[in-house]
Amino acid sequence: MTVEVTVAAIEIEDLVVARGGRTVLAGLTVMVAGGADPILREELWARFRELTEGGTTVLVSSHVMDEAGRCDRLLLVRGGEVVVDDTPAAVRQRTGSDDLDQAFLTLIRDRERAA
Repeated sequence: MTVEVTVAAIEIEDLVVARGGRTVLAGLTVMVAGGADPILREELWARFRELTEGGTTVLVSSHVMDEAGRCDRLLLVRGGEVVVDDTPAAVRQRTGSDDLDQAFLTLIRDRERAA
């Protein structure tokens, strides 16, 4: 079961997580980088970590690479195709860039040149 929650400026207690059996999946669209205060943002990420430590898989959808860098794995999809599925560290290493914005641009441009 997947539950999609749009997170803007809500209280942590308002997060809804589907629970069923051993595997739990929460689909989250996070839009906090530009609009949430730093305290709310840290509380959200602390809550996400608590959920994952308890066995929940948290899916974070964001165009903000700072948010992506906080995730355990990254999935970059462009034009309906998967460009990369790896850890933030591996993406940085693969592209030679510590900046995930630049790393993703490099991956996309390399893919476009190869096409």
